[in-house]
Amino acid sequence: MSITKSYFFSTLLIFFFPLSLAINLVNFFWMDIVFVLMTFAAIAVSEKTWPKIQSTFGLKSKLLLCLFGAYFLSGILGYVLYSPMQANELTKIGNLRWIWGFFACFSAGYLLAKRKIQFNWYFSALVLVLIFIIAKQLDETSGTLISREHRIQGLYSNPNYFAMAVALVWATMLPFAIYNQNNKSRIGAALVLFFAGVILIATYTRTSWIAMLAAVSVALIYSKNKKAFAISAFVIGVFSLAILLNWFDLKDRILYSFNIQTNNSQGERFAVWNAAWHLFLDHPTFGVGFEYAAKLFREYYVKLGQSTSYVPGHTHNQFFDVLTGAGIVGLAGFLGAFISGLVFFHKKFKSATEVIEKQLSLGAILCIVAFFGCSFTETPIIQQGPRNYILIILGFSYGYLSGKDKKQLSSE
Repeated sequence: MSITKSYFFSTLLIFFFPLSLAINLVNFFWMDIVFVLMTFAAIAVSEKTWPKIQSTFGLKSKLLLCLFGAYFLSGILGYVLYSPMQANELTKIGNLRWIWGFFACFSAGYLLAKRKIQFNWYFSALVLVLIFIIAKQLDETSGTLISREHRIQGLYSNPNYFAMAVALVWATMLPFAIYNQNNKSRIGAALVLFFAGVILIATYTRTSWIAMLAAVSVALIYSKNKKAFAISAFVIGVFSLAILLNWFDLKDRILYSFNIQTNNSQGERFAVWNAAWHLFLDHPTFGVGFEYAAKLFREYYVKLGQSTSYVPGHTHNQFFDVLTGAGIVGLAGFLGAFISGLVFFHKKFKSATEVIEKQLSLGAILCIVAFFGCSFTETPIIQQGPRNYILIILGFSYGYLSGKDKKQLSSE
């Protein structure tokens, strides 16, 4: 490869992670193109033998592939067994190709580590995007940033989906602020935390608040240093004071969570979960196919004697969504994949010898924690915006840390 091409590819690898985080907030559809381009680039520079391609794209982990296979194949089998298999179902099966984004991101991290390219991430693009989103909100609301009547949603179509995406970024940035690599990198991460934190409050999305607090708690347990304590104390202190004094109606928003009347969102969620649970009991092994359950909710409402006025497009709970769509087999694969990821990143964090390894491994752990925090009342996996961050953060981190694996390097 020529020096010019080598320099271009090295630059691509260096900026893949921070730019991907920024691009996904601007337009998450663009990430499909990024994944495709990264795949072609990785194939072009890797050696054209199947073992080398397997290493480049993370296809050597039999456990992970089996877990992914259980999740996806169970949901597809649910379609075959229980749905009429119309054209739109076939389209949804084809849409499951999104999982390749994970392996594309893996290749970017893996090749960056293998080539031992020196880099420093300042996250400037992400900071600018967050500032732009805040400025856009101020312009559209005549100077009002935090208001229940004007929930911020950035460039997304829904404030809840936007909040989940920002929560995953916020959690991932915590270790970059906690651990020193250089002043610019730390300042960039701190600015992301600040602006993303303000945005998360302005979304008025309770699940994202839970995700933030869960991520801070786990970060504190892992790092146990002064910066972690300072960030934790600041976040928890601001939230506690805001709730106590009911700043921006935050206390009212939280108290609303305990109102489970049938004519509000809380009561409707309980109705959906009840229907989803009984749907799962009727189809426990493979479910009824991804996202097909929503078409059956009205039928189950009638069976259970519930109001049929609210029929959502999803279950408002990621675990119920997997249970109804892919059954117990799919849930085992789904949870198994994330648990195996937690084990991998935990081991890498404990054995890390470089700052970047600590940042990426803990960032991936906190991303998973935030993801599960959002999963109790929403479905991050079926929303492309937040789902892309799962692919980018976990895929890239897994790839980079695998590329730094001394055993793997010696075997190759």
